[in-house]
Amino acid sequence: MALPSQFADIEHLITAGWAIGDEAARNRQRRASSMAELQAFYNTLLPRMDAIIQHLNQQSLQALEPANQALLDLALMFMEVAPAVEIYKDPDVPWGFEAARFHILPA
Repeated sequence: MALPSQFADIEHLITAGWAIGDEAARNRQRRASSMAELQAFYNTLLPRMDAIIQHLNQQSLQALEPANQALLDLALMFMEVAPAVEIYKDPDVPWGFEAARFHILPA
């Protein structure tokens, strides 16, 4: 899967498994990753988020091409990872609801 050409520098995140389309799967990926992995993903995507948002704002979310869908999936994964890096300093929520009891329902 390729990203739009202006985002070729972050395509390696797709092959590394970070473009996840399902919210529950993104949550599981975050909790299964080490802080070093989350920090590396975060550090790679943070400087590109403004450009990603500007690009996606020009697209119809109801009819995304596969490359744009992959870019959206990376952005959603970034939003999943950001609190772990910025606030919790842990892949899980240390003082939160037990993750095993937390169920994300499909939309």
